[in-house]
Amino acid sequence: MITGKAADRTVAVEVAPGGALRELTLEAAALRLEPAELARRILVLTAAASARATASLWHTRDGVAALGLPEPGEAAEETTPDSWRAQ
Repeated sequence: MITGKAADRTVAVEVAPGGALRELTLEAAALRLEPAELARRILVLTAAASARATASLWHTRDGVAALGLPEPGEAAEETTPDSWRAQ
């Protein structure tokens, strides 16, 4: 799980790999925010945590590529099977 927290700790989110929102935590101070500001914080934190969760799927876990995707920095051309290449 990936967690995102507001700098003032009033809002926290937890997302699963792939970015699905699993948990939303609001401190009492968050409820004193303007509704639009509270919504913005929730959306920004969820988007940031989702991006980190999605990026984590690209990395290698115990020596095995998590989704069979190229390693960070590896060119896609290096992983393209010869049978897919134009002849």
